[in-house]
Amino acid sequence: MNKQVYPVNQLRVFINTINDLSAELLLQEAMDDYNRNRYNEKIEEALIEKDQEKFMTYTSLLKELTNEDEDDAQ
Repeated sequence: MNKQVYPVNQLRVFINTINDLSAELLLQEAMDDYNRNRYNEKIEEALIEKDQEKFMTYTSLLKELTNEDEDDAQ
């Protein structure tokens, strides 16, 4: 038996999908902002402590995060 999907149901599914994607995007942006701030703090700490390994680690992480943002924008 083939059940017919009504346009209203399709619209609800579409709206729910958009809402889920919007929530996911907002969450990802918030996480990226948090990580960006945290990495900057860690980079500053590394400079004060003159810890090259820590500096390189967090600089690389920040660069990856920035590259992801640029890729998403394209």
